[in-house]
Amino acid sequence: MNKLISICALVILLSSCITKQPENFAKIKGTVLSLDVKKIEFEWFKENPAEPSGKTRIARVDSTGHFNITIPLQKLSKGMMTFNKNRNSLVLSPGDNLEITVDGDSLLFTGTGATKNSFLYQLEKVKKCDRNNVMRSWYGEDHTLDDMYKMITDYVNIRQNELAIFKKKLELQKEFIHFFKLETEVDNIYLLNNAPLAYSRKNRQDIDSLQLPEGADKYNTIASIQNDEYLICSNYSHLFGSLIRKESLKRMAADTTLSKEDAKLSVIMDSLSGKTRENVLLLEIYYNLTFRNTDAPKYIESFNSISTDPNCKKVIDREVNMRNAKKAMIGAPLHKDILQTTLHSSDEIELSIKDLIAQHKGKVIYLDIWSLGCGPCRMIMPKSKKLKESLSDQPIEFIYTTVDKKSDKLWPEVFKVSLTDKNHYRFDNGFDSKLHQSLSIIAVPTYLIIDKEGKLVTYNADRPGNPNLKEQLLKLAAE
Repeated sequence: MNKLISICALVILLSSCITKQPENFAKIKGTVLSLDVKKIEFEWFKENPAEPSGKTRIARVDSTGHFNITIPLQKLSKGMMTFNKNRNSLVLSPGDNLEITVDGDSLLFTGTGATKNSFLYQLEKVKKCDRNNVMRSWYGEDHTLDDMYKMITDYVNIRQNELAIFKKKLELQKEFIHFFKLETEVDNIYLLNNAPLAYSRKNRQDIDSLQLPEGADKYNTIASIQNDEYLICSNYSHLFGSLIRKESLKRMAADTTLSKEDAKLSVIMDSLSGKTRENVLLLEIYYNLTFRNTDAPKYIESFNSISTDPNCKKVIDREVNMRNAKKAMIGAPLHKDILQTTLHSSDEIELSIKDLIAQHKGKVIYLDIWSLGCGPCRMIMPKSKKLKESLSDQPIEFIYTTVDKKSDKLWPEVFKVSLTDKNHYRFDNGFDSKLHQSLSIIAVPTYLIIDKEGKLVTYNADRPGNPNLKEQLLKLAAE
């Protein structure tokens, strides 16, 4: 009997010592009461908090109107839930078990994680409390500089007041409250630093000639912004861009032998510290390897000398490997993942990149990846038309592929902006397509050249208007 008691006691003791491992994902399930919703997209959520951008995951709605999805997370992450023309903010934490009922344009949240998302849903109905709406109004409407700063004050005050009111009704997690307060502070910095730029552009005035209200320049130095706690906010690392460029120019003026990249690197290493420096340096390396298509050896060397966060190291190692893989694709037939990328023509006929290349076999393809929402993409179209017409007698095909989503207005607007109704396609998954993922395409416009044999010539071709482009296309056409 004593032996049995001892065994039971041991089992109880061992059980009490076993710590339950925290879940590293959030679960979402829901019901759609509207028959016209076929899928729901969950955008921008980051499994790795050091990622420069999050991923898009799609939940298919079944024939009974139900959907479910699991989103991997290490920490609290903010993203978007989109269906049809609706876009709503969501905040997810590891361990959330959220249930969502979609009824027309309305959302009802229940389960673990429901309270914070009910608050965000309510907050989005307050027009003055949308940062993007504030920015759009600066460019789309006439405002005095004082009006713009008042809008910023209103934005911050409304967010704080709405949080206080909601907390009296329902209890919010401390983690979310802390995040929301930090996000409000980061948004305030972003708006304060962008207001003079928006006003000067809208009114075509020299930004240095503006008389700013007292306190408006509170965050115009790198030191005044740095706060490692802000890293939970996805746009925090982006706050430093203009300030780093400004300081870099000063250093280049003081030392004319200093290159732009070396000056920028010295500012990051000297003016920042801690996790902020590591993440800002990561962001700069990421853009060099992807958007700018440069190897950035000095930046990587500096990163390796200060890196302490395995999440950051994981991102850098992956991007370096992808950069090397991309370079290996030059001169080779397109990778199978790229060939499998799904497109839809302007007639809404589904096809793949492989099908597209087969249709234009024996021709050089100049692939224009763009979007209606991209100003530079729209502005370059007249030059693209002129170049295309000058090469009309050559075996060269200009193909336009948009990352925009399907809509009733998409193709008429595409034809109007591009000045042609020929050779237009859309990526089914936008920036999440296999082509974009394989070539690390994170911005538009981006141009690819594929030769007559279906081999990749470049994933970073010159834009229309660059005389080197015409010469390169003619040379390829003659081969």
